[in-house]
Amino acid sequence: MIVNPRLADCIPPPPNRKSELEEINVGPGKLLIKEGDGSGDAFLITSGRVEVFRAVNGTKHRLATLGPGDIAGEMGLIDNAPRSACIATMEPTRLVVISRELFVKQLRTSPPLVRYVLHSLVRMLRSLNGIPADHGDPLFADEPIVSERTHKLLRRDTFAPGRVIFRRGDVAHGAYLIQTGLVEIWRETADDQVQVLGRAGPGAVFGEMALLRDANRSANVTAVELTVCEVIQRHRFEELLRTAPTLIRQLIAAYVQRIERSA
Repeated sequence: MIVNPRLADCIPPPPNRKSELEEINVGPGKLLIKEGDGSGDAFLITSGRVEVFRAVNGTKHRLATLGPGDIAGEMGLIDNAPRSACIATMEPTRLVVISRELFVKQLRTSPPLVRYVLHSLVRMLRSLNGIPADHGDPLFADEPIVSERTHKLLRRDTFAPGRVIFRRGDVAHGAYLIQTGLVEIWRETADDQVQVLGRAGPGAVFGEMALLRDANRSANVTAVELTVCEVIQRHRFEELLRTAPTLIRQLIAAYVQRIERSA
């Protein structure tokens, strides 16, 4: 699993701010972020608590409670979509402000595969919370996952139509980047029915969640048509994660934990 040192000790200062990160103290019951607003800063919580909620038909639905070490409001930094929820303080709270400039700088220095994994986790979380994903993301658009830096780390495998690439419960030895073809992700239900979870085509990565969770496979994957994949071995995958800046690793670890709690 990813090791996360204290962010406040590791994040470099934003380019247009003072030499130290800006910290603010906010009283209880204050709205930090309003649903529907444009993207802005995110906040690292150093003390206190905040709640993440949405208003549905006039009723408040709490999505999460965040405390020290958590980051609030960062999804807008990642996909540049309007704010998908409100965030308000629950008690006196101290926050470190993370600007978009700082986030973009750290994201750009991360390996392409790490950027893809982060974006994929954000889309998964939005889906779990019933929030539409934004498709016009300028930070991730038109960028190949395999670059000169990472291509040497991969091997290529070809899977015939109908071949099971891995099964639920298998030990996870790597992740797969689809070059050509199509795969189906599915599970068997308690009454022996097939539940299709989704399909993935060229440019998509699958199998990464088991590596991030350090767990066995949670679903089956079958090639629908002749499929060529670049296989990223576990130790190479972990090497790439370790090269990412602290903020990016912190976000990935936090999202994996949130997804596990939602499962």
